Amino acid sequence: MASSTCTAPPPTVRGVHHFEIIGYRLIKGLSPGEYVRSGAFVVGGYRWSVRFYPGGFSPPHRAHVSAFLKITTNSARAWARFDLRLLDRATGLSRSVHRAAAPVVFDYSAAHKKCKGKRGARAFMPRAELEASPYLRGDRLTIECVVDVVVAAGEAVAPPPRRLRAPPPDLSKHLGDLLDQQDLADIAFHVGGEVFRAHKVVLATRSPVFMAELYGGMKEKGMERIAIDDVQPLVFGALIRFVYTDVLVLPGDLEGDDYKEMVRHLLEAADRYGVERLKLVCESILCRSLDGNTVETTLALADQHYCKALKDVCVQFMSLGL
Repeated sequence: MASSTCTAPPPTVRGVHHFEIIGYRLIKGLSPGEYVRSGAFVVGGYRWSVRFYPGGFSPPHRAHVSAFLKITTNSARAWARFDLRLLDRATGLSRSVHRAAAPVVFDYSAAHKKCKGKRGARAFMPRAELEASPYLRGDRLTIECVVDVVVAAGEAVAPPPRRLRAPPPDLSKHLGDLLDQQDLADIAFHVGGEVFRAHKVVLATRSPVFMAELYGGMKEKGMERIAIDDVQPLVFGALIRFVYTDVLVLPGDLEGDDYKEMVRHLLEAADRYGVERLKLVCESILCRSLDGNTVETTLALADQHYCKALKDVCVQFMSLGL
């Protein structure tokens, strides 16, 4: 007599989280083992986060980017399927890159947190393939994580933690919207044939030079237009955007020497207007992108604009004969 068995899949609770990485260029130089992580999200009563290693999980994987899903609820042990995907923001479609078709254990107990607290792929995708793909647009990358947590029969799903958490800061978003809308703009900069409208109070708050020009002894009565002749429009636009949002946004089609040259000009503008955080961001980028063809130029730039950390890196680079 023939027989067969049908086993129903275990009941699960699904959650989807989008981890958006803005400013990929700023993190692509991280060393193997260094990562950025998403905010915490709750599925099936457990807290989770996504970890992304732009320099690879370890030195043997430095040619790849790595990605993992990690359970972050203390002393928790859960079974879950997961799918790490890349989202094409232009089409809204996502592609599965690494998935666990069957449930696997996530164990955050003291004995297992190193080996079973996170699951994913050390060779998630070759870095060169990712950077040439449609999933990296405008220096932004979105990882979509789909999690199916297994719920035992008759088990009630634990509710999310009741503790209220403050939402992520959104001041930079609102100021960025203000810059884009320009409804209350009260100053116009004429730069290389282009006009940049802005708000005096925002500029003065973020830059001591703008404060002096717009409200101090350097102020011209009734001044509403300022002509700037020695800064490229692309550079000035990136400077103003950073002043409002604290985020460096550069054109996505800049590559190689053109990208480095843009960063050098931006460092000069940041020093000129006293935007110290932008100056440090530019220093960091140039430190990570030194080569034999540009080190002397970069050293001269660092010396001229008092960038001690960048100068030290250039000197060390030259002393090692790299």
